Amino acid sequence: MKLILLPSITILVLVLHHNLRKSNGIEKRGISAYLKQEDQANSTRRQDISGLPYIEVPLDTFPLDITLNDEKKQIKITEYKKQILALSQKQMLNLIGVSNTQLKKLYGPANLELLTICDQNYSLYLRNLQLFAECIYDEYPEDAVSVLEYCISTGTDISGTYDLLARYYAAHGMTDKFAKLYDRIPDKDSIAGKVIVKKLDTLNPSA
Repeated sequence: MKLILLPSITILVLVLHHNLRKSNGIEKRGISAYLKQEDQANSTRRQDISGLPYIEVPLDTFPLDITLNDEKKQIKITEYKKQILALSQKQMLNLIGVSNTQLKKLYGPANLELLTICDQNYSLYLRNLQLFAECIYDEYPEDAVSVLEYCISTGTDISGTYDLLARYYAAHGMTDKFAKLYDRIPDKDSIAGKVIVKKLDTLNPSA
């Protein structure tokens, strides 16, 4: 039972870290300027958010029915699959780099709770896909890479996704694909972005 609960606990901790990281920009701005922006944002009327780019889950392209020889990893991917399937039924938005103040200013404070839930769903979804890919990588590297490439296409900033893909590309001489990873980083100046760039620089076969 502990083996099943552990992945979920790990993911929840990482999601909390993700949410804290989204708010770290507050400390870098002046308090008065921040309060002014907050006041303006809180005055914004509710906007229609039905047309936002919600994440569509291509379940039929994921290798979710894979069976591993490693029994411990098989238990883990069973839990990840359960989470992925559950999240595929929920609304998700990639709001990486968008602060709560910006969300309120764009869409109104009345939409903040729903948008936050959509962002948390996305973060949890991508984390489960990442961990799923890590588990199957040793036995099914090509399938793992297909999952990781999908994660990159959604705009993820999970460093582990870039790291594992970079290692695969470097090991297989895919220098063009490796180079393009730099262009897929959502924000190179963010904390996550700098971590990813550093990892890629370390693994770069052209360096």
